Amino acid sequence: MIGRVATFSEVNYLMTLNMSTQDAMSTAETQESSGLVSQTYGGLGGGDASQVLNIDNQISRLTADGDNATTALSSMQETYSTMTSVTTLSTTVLSDLSSFMSGGTTDSTTLTSDATSWLSQLTDLLNTQYDGSYLFSGTATDTAPVDTSSSSYDPTADPTTADTGYYQGSSTGTTYTGSDGFTVSTSVQADSSGFEEMLRGLSMIIASPSDSSTLSQAYDLIQSGSSSVASEQATLSTDTAALTAYQEDSSAKVTTLTTLASGLKESDLSAATVLVTNYQSQLEASYETLTKLMTTNLTQYLT
Repeated sequence: MIGRVATFSEVNYLMTLNMSTQDAMSTAETQESSGLVSQTYGGLGGGDASQVLNIDNQISRLTADGDNATTALSSMQETYSTMTSVTTLSTTVLSDLSSFMSGGTTDSTTLTSDATSWLSQLTDLLNTQYDGSYLFSGTATDTAPVDTSSSSYDPTADPTTADTGYYQGSSTGTTYTGSDGFTVSTSVQADSSGFEEMLRGLSMIIASPSDSSTLSQAYDLIQSGSSSVASEQATLSTDTAALTAYQEDSSAKVTTLTTLASGLKESDLSAATVLVTNYQSQLEASYETLTKLMTTNLTQYLT
């Protein structure tokens, strides 16, 4: 008891000091193993914590923008590819129709069969689905855009007037909107002038395959429609390039912000290692002193 009373204050002081050193060493060991200053925002300190939190929020927002852009670009690329198929079909139609017209004696039965097939092919292309959505329906992505059998569609009633009665989609096209307000159109609708003219021209051929005047009008319509589709495809290409550039810019910002956040979050590994070594030395020396103090007995020094 005399020994413990005599060394109590020193032992208590060293025990308190050791606990503090152990906490500091634990923090340094965590930094050494994880490479991070702290596992929580609070451990970074007020200024750094606020900055890192803000950067992390920006990274999340920009990452979401990039992911959404990827989805939109995939749909746009599929739309572009489908439009290429449409222009390829129009080239075939115009070539074959020209041959029929220049032949002098048109086989109306064969022409009707071919035109019916062309109309079916064009309809199928415009009703293309990608990832569960119809590409040419605007925002009504769950509705097939073209139905040439619709009761409201009668293109031969007045062949000189546009008729979009076949269109079942939305009047509004799809758009991509970034978190910063950037907006770009991402769709082409099946009621556009190019598609309408091609569908009307083919319907005219089916209705009057033996009338040279009608065939000539149909040829001009399909040719005009094909040209309009090519222009719409060029616009889609421009919009795709704009969205791609936006996506790349977002990705570059994420990289920059991630590097900045890492500089604030990551610990100096070599410094952390030195601290761990120093704390271990301090604790070893302290425990050695404690051992001596605990074995010291005041009565050994009393006579």
